[in-house]
This record gives sequence, structure tokens and C-alpha cells, in this order.
Amino acid sequence: MSWRDHLEAQKKYIRTKKEALEAKRERERNPRPPRLDPPPAGVNPWLALLVAFLLLLPMITIFLALPNALVPAQTVHEGLVVWILGPEAEYAAIKNWLEPEILANELQWTIAHIENKYDLADSLRIGNGDLLIIEEDFAWELYRAQALAPLLDKIDGTTWENCFTPFWEPRPFYKTYGWAIPVTGSIEDARHLYTIMRQFALPFTI
Repeated sequence: MSWRDHLEAQKKYIRTKKEALEAKRERERNPRPPRLDPPPAGVNPWLALLVAFLLLLPMITIFLALPNALVPAQTVHEGLVVWILGPEAEYAAIKNWLEPEILANELQWTIAHIENKYDLADSLRIGNGDLLIIEEDFAWELYRAQALAPLLDKIDGTTWENCFTPFWEPRPFYKTYGWAIPVTGSIEDARHLYTIMRQFALPFTI
């Protein structure tokens, strides 16, 4: 290497050292913000939806199954059904009065017991019931809802007096049981049993 080349190399080395020193001082005066890692790749929305569905599936299953577990299943009877709405003791008394006449006339009726008027309303809504022995207050509710048919096919039609016949005259602090026919039942068969009981059975008393 010639002397001239040696001097040029020395100058270049000094210039490089000077530039490196200046760059270092510049970084100290104006430090750069720290480098961040690149942001994570976006989550596929369909994958997120699937995960959310799988997490919620047990809750949805419980929500759908719970009402069916809490609500007792409705008993559906085949054929003609006379419902007696009331407590067990009164049901037994009415059944003992009603059943001998049904058997004596060789009629095919099922005598069914129910204690809740809302359950009875549900049964009538699906056509499960043809003749009712119920209290006057509930009969009035059904009558106002146009859910009762006339007990007798009279000219005066669907009047209150023709849709509910009490067993006895109303008395204070006493239940007033009586007959009624739902519009969703077999009206002619119900009228037939009602007529037989009115003509041949002794008056019912508790």
C-alpha cells in the first residue's frame, strides 16, 4: 500500500468513527420509541362465534329443559271426560254420586279430578274435557270468555242461566258447584249425561 493510500484509509477510518460518534450522541439526545412486536393476527369471526356457541350451549339446553321439568305434564284422557274441579274430599263425594248413574246407563265416561283451574283451562284448550263440575265463579269466567256451550239446546241460546246449572242455591261462605259444558268438548254427549243426572239422580249434597 502506498503512502497516499494509507493516508486515505486513515481519513476514511477517522470519518467513520466520527459519524458513529455523532450518531450515538444523536440517539442519546432523541431516543427512538421502543420497537413493538407486530400485532397479533385478527381472530376469525366464525371461529369466535363457534366458541361462544359452544360455551353457551349448556345454558341454552338447561333453559329449554327447565320449564318442562318444572311444569307437570297434562294428563290426556281418551274418550268422554267429565272434569271435577275441587279438593280431593269433594271430588270423592261427587264421584261417588256420579259414577253409579254412569254405570247404570252403560255410558262410557271417564271421571277425572283436577285441583287447579288454570290446569283445567289448559286441558280444555286442547279439547281434553266434555263436561264440567265446577264452582260458579270459575264457570262465570269461562262464560265471559265464551268458552261454554248451552246445557240444553233451547231457543234462548247461550245465556248464563243456560250455560251453568248450580247444584243448590248460592249461600254465603259455601261453594256453589254446578254443571257446565265446554265448547271444545263433545256437546251432545255432555248434554245426554247432564239430562240423565237431572232426571234420574238424587240431588247432590255435601
